[in-house]
Amino acid sequence: MVGSDSVATPQHSHTFLSPPRLAMPLTGPTVHQQLLTAYNQAAAKLEQLRSQLGQFQSTQDLLQNQRDETLRSLAQHYLPELTPEAIQETWSEVRPSMSEILLRKQDHERRLHEDLEADTHGRETQEAALSQLNETIAAAESKQQELIAAVEQSLRNNPSFVALSDRAAMAEAALERAEANLDEISQDAARKLPAYEECNLFCYLKDRKFGTSEYAHRGFTRRMDRWIAKLNNYHESKRNYDYLTTTPETMRTIIAEDRDALETVMEELARHRDDAAAEHGLDQHLREVRALNRQRDATLKDLEEWTQRCELTQAKLTELETPQCSYYREAIELFRQMLDRTDTHELRQQARRTPEITDDQIVASLRGIETRMDQTELSSNRHQEEMMEQQQIHQAIGRLIQRFRASGYEQARCQFSDMLDVLTPLDRARTAHDVDDLWNSIRRMQSWGPTAMDRVTNVATHPMTQVLVNAMAHAAAGAMSEHARRAGRRTRRRR
Repeated sequence: MVGSDSVATPQHSHTFLSPPRLAMPLTGPTVHQQLLTAYNQAAAKLEQLRSQLGQFQSTQDLLQNQRDETLRSLAQHYLPELTPEAIQETWSEVRPSMSEILLRKQDHERRLHEDLEADTHGRETQEAALSQLNETIAAAESKQQELIAAVEQSLRNNPSFVALSDRAAMAEAALERAEANLDEISQDAARKLPAYEECNLFCYLKDRKFGTSEYAHRGFTRRMDRWIAKLNNYHESKRNYDYLTTTPETMRTIIAEDRDALETVMEELARHRDDAAAEHGLDQHLREVRALNRQRDATLKDLEEWTQRCELTQAKLTELETPQCSYYREAIELFRQMLDRTDTHELRQQARRTPEITDDQIVASLRGIETRMDQTELSSNRHQEEMMEQQQIHQAIGRLIQRFRASGYEQARCQFSDMLDVLTPLDRARTAHDVDDLWNSIRRMQSWGPTAMDRVTNVATHPMTQVLVNAMAHAAAGAMSEHARRAGRRTRRRR
């Protein structure tokens, strides 16, 4: 090979370092289970807050009933000429409407609870399916490593494969030397050629084709050209110039031929690899593993849909328990219409004008009830805000779990620093932003444990490519092992 003896080939020592192991790392399934625990705890706390809000509502209802009774007593006191039948008729117009509104709200809540139960069952079913799939995939990947080891051993025991691996390793070593020499001569040409091309006398003789059969000048011109050539040592300069201009291209042609020859050997090695893989069923098993992973992706998508349905139903239930819900607004409107006919300020002024103290006592009682209602409403509003914040935290934990699964962190070989604490930050979370911040901590403390293939090649490639690279490396003799490994990678890069 051109120039192969002029440059020494440096000896490289390659050491592949695995990422440092963390002390007693947490596994992906462990952290995943902690996240599910926090998600269920947040749901239980949300249900507790909803129950407590119902107690506030019961107190408010009791006060409202007392206010209704007080207003009725005051109406009876101020309207003695009205008959009991007329009063009963007035309340008959209000109470059935209120009862009808409450019945519709209760029916809506019942249907939402039924939907939530069905959605929760669907989500739990998908959770179980995902867990089963993860176990199946883990077992399939373990079997995949066993098949890969068997294929590699079969290739190492194949004399033809061993011989081809040695040929590929030697060809790779020679190709590396030639490429290094090409780089050296190309750099040398880039430095030296400008000096030749900028020399007027050299270019003058070169353009006249001096020293070749095509030079046609005679007499004085010929003698002068010989004198100039001798003066500038043209013949030696021309040899150097020709070497610098033609050698790189010649070397490129030879290197291309050597690469094609290596590719032919690699194709034959790949054929042996494919035959061994088919014999041991590795190719079929790889297709099954890919199908399992596609099934897992589909299950993840279904699980996300069920989770979104649960959260939507939870949000609807939460909305029903707030004063802003449609049923509550409808009821408030009926009360407002009734209160418009019995203004408190007007009642107070009227009581002051009468000599009796009964109406003053009734109005004072009414004002006391309204004050207590205002205080209860303030407490209820604060509790509602806490419940809404808990609802957002619950949904944020659900989103965190989906991101955790989408990144594949629940897999057994996923590891986390023992410093990672999931339950404490989630238990202390006061806003959804606190939960979202935990994702950055999880990502920072996450690492992937090495697989069997990683420990041999430290290269994340397709399993079939890894089989070929590993088998060639083990089959090639002694010092040629690393050259064989690089030959396998070179072909992978070209493809």
